[in-house]
Amino acid sequence: MDIQKLIDDYSIWLKNEITVEQIGEYYEITTPYLDSSNDYLQIYIKQNGDNFILSDDSNTINKLYSMGLKLTKNRKEHLNRILLQYGVQLNKNELVANVPINEFAKRKHMFVQAMLKIDDMFIINKSNVSSLFIEDIQSFFAKKDIFYSENVQFTGVSGFVHNYDFLLQRSKTKPERLCTAVNSPSKSTVSSILFAWDDTKPSRKDDSKLVILLNDENNIPRGVEMAFNKYEAKVIKWSERDKNVNIDYLSA
Repeated sequence: MDIQKLIDDYSIWLKNEITVEQIGEYYEITTPYLDSSNDYLQIYIKQNGDNFILSDDSNTINKLYSMGLKLTKNRKEHLNRILLQYGVQLNKNELVANVPINEFAKRKHMFVQAMLKIDDMFIINKSNVSSLFIEDIQSFFAKKDIFYSENVQFTGVSGFVHNYDFLLQRSKTKPERLCTAVNSPSKSTVSSILFAWDDTKPSRKDDSKLVILLNDENNIPRGVEMAFNKYEAKVIKWSERDKNVNIDYLSA
């Protein structure tokens, strides 16, 4: 597999699919990434001295509210962890970031990842669900004595920084495993994860693995598992988490 060619092809596709329109003092950038409503993610940029201000114009949070999201204490805490992880602030309902001009590419990438992460982690199909998928995973790991580091970052060969929900350390019998929780998979989510893995993997040990913790209580579009499998990712469906083979894979 020519990892560098895959990364280059992805970068070319991303560049060709982005559109820009000036709206007053802002530039509206429409990305090829889709949210859970199949709307393209848009960010707004204006210059402020030696910095750029990035904004989502409150679209991410407002759309979740319109879908019935209620921010409980636990959800607020998790939202704050995501914001901290990606270097984004919350101004009322608006996601914002103030970034140096020379860090624009990297920080714009992280801003879009934050929007995707928030959109994915807070999609809840059942009105009586009070916990987050990430919290359910943490509880499961604790119950099964699966030890991990959470919210880890690695810089890929492109120079972009990629975030993973959990890192399962290498042991005598197991390789390093980077885990990503996917609550509500979409084409954009899958594409983003696979690009991050392609970009990260060359900087890790040869036997390092990507693990997808997939919430199959929500609808899984056709082709999602096949796409992950093509990149040799280990997909663990939430409904099958208690299988001995999966517990063994995640344990030290």
